[in-house]
Amino acid sequence: MVSFVSKIGFMIFIAILSGCSTKDISHLKPLKTTIIHINDHHSHINSEKIALNIDNEAVEAEIGGFARVVSRINELQKRKINPITLHAGDALQGTMYYTVFKGEVDAKLMNLISWDAFELGNHEFDDGDDELNRFLKDLNTTVLASNVVVNQNSSLHNRIKPYKIIIRDNQKIAIIGIDVAYKTKYSSRPSKNVEFWDEIQSVNKYIKELKTQGINKFIVLSHFGLENDIKLAFQIEGVDVIIGGDSHSLMGDYDMIGLKSATKDYPIITKSKDNKKVCIAQSWEYSYAVGALNVKFDEFGDIKECSGYVDLLFDFNTKNKKLLDTVRLYPQLKIVKEDEKALEIIRSYKSQLDKKQKEIVGFNKKYIGHNRIPFDKIDGVSSLEYGSEIAPLIAKAFYLKSNNASFAIQNAGGVRSGLTSGNITIEDVYKLLPFSNTLIEFKMSGKEVKELLEDAFSSTFDKSSTGAFAYGYAIRYDVDSKQSKGNRVSNIEVLNKTTDKFEPIELNKQYIVITNSYIADGKDGYEKFVTIKDKINTYYDYAMSFVDFIKTQPNITPVCKIYHPIKSFK
Repeated sequence: MVSFVSKIGFMIFIAILSGCSTKDISHLKPLKTTIIHINDHHSHINSEKIALNIDNEAVEAEIGGFARVVSRINELQKRKINPITLHAGDALQGTMYYTVFKGEVDAKLMNLISWDAFELGNHEFDDGDDELNRFLKDLNTTVLASNVVVNQNSSLHNRIKPYKIIIRDNQKIAIIGIDVAYKTKYSSRPSKNVEFWDEIQSVNKYIKELKTQGINKFIVLSHFGLENDIKLAFQIEGVDVIIGGDSHSLMGDYDMIGLKSATKDYPIITKSKDNKKVCIAQSWEYSYAVGALNVKFDEFGDIKECSGYVDLLFDFNTKNKKLLDTVRLYPQLKIVKEDEKALEIIRSYKSQLDKKQKEIVGFNKKYIGHNRIPFDKIDGVSSLEYGSEIAPLIAKAFYLKSNNASFAIQNAGGVRSGLTSGNITIEDVYKLLPFSNTLIEFKMSGKEVKELLEDAFSSTFDKSSTGAFAYGYAIRYDVDSKQSKGNRVSNIEVLNKTTDKFEPIELNKQYIVITNSYIADGKDGYEKFVTIKDKINTYYDYAMSFVDFIKTQPNITPVCKIYHPIKSFK
């Protein structure tokens, strides 16, 4: 076994070879640090209601909000040893704050925190290079993504760094960023002037490069997803800590409040390619939580131990005794007061948002009705045999919002009314589509699409759930309500984007289906969606997708008979 003295001598020898002075051996001692981190806050600025279950009793609690994130992080920075503060990406997209103000609100609130680095997420690119550049110009921190390479023809040129070296206790720590490459390139809107390299190759490249500078402590700031982070650890030599995002993973035990976590472990402890300990952590989503990972490095830069919690941030003014009693028992639950500076910023934009909702975004010449199922006479639809006039139009808005969709699906219950004639405001659209839904893309075979539609119509006709009735755009089919499950949907056709003609669905072909997040979770009988692993949450607000569509139309008209999803109904 190599002695401690021999190891020290070897490290000094390496330091000399790498151009370091023999006096520069300060990294040859243990180091304690706490990595404070969030990810995927997605413009969730306000606190939100969440349903909990404590001792088999339903409890509604107020959770999160960026003002609480600011308070919690500032508190941790003051009392933790050698704190490092990181954001693992997807700050943008997901609420009206982003839709109306783009990244302006997020940047102002994020600047109330002293970050060591921010990693680009895929949704940072949703509105292209120029809009992302405006956000990053306003952001007072280093922006990382080692596998995102930008040429001089993009406004993002020189805006993004591959890594950052920080000093804690006179020791160097390298933070290397990676963004999820395929999803960002194909499901977001980067320009052709932005290249995306392989995530693992990029991390390997920079760890090898930085080791020659005598650095022996490496944090990967990853917007790559928890499963990918675990795979990455096994394929990299030298990585110590991975702080992640993208998969919105809640890590730790929250059974006491009825929340299901992705893993009971925080952090996940695994091994690197060179058989060293690696700690992997992520901190859920939507400004609900802040992670605090306590890390101890030994004198050789290897992880000795790591531990901590993802703190869930609850309302300081809560009067709920059940929640208060539970918080006292569990350190991962926190009652947090909102930061006043953050609240002041939020209030100023909230008042603007309220005014914005009165803005006229379009004009509707004639009432567009919404019968949930064909031949209902409740809502004055002109073509009773086709059911809703408005649901296929909303599905069309989803379809046009996506770069990739083969077709769109919208359940009847997700639309609350028809669309009145006259001027249309944002407020009108949110009355029509009042839920907190985002748009989800699934990759499915034609066979799975058929099964999905059969599930929906079984929920409609076997379980009397009219809200499950399936409408769509760029897809059409015959429906026979009198048949049994599995036999109700026939003659399914999908629109060919190139020829603008409908073609029979191919059972073995893969299609991209875009839909709302409610039925994407299997609700309203859409159980097939739950079994599909290949999916992407676009984080586009479903109501604002319809607003964007309306803005492009001089006059709103229903989808014509040829494009209506219901070819016939019995």
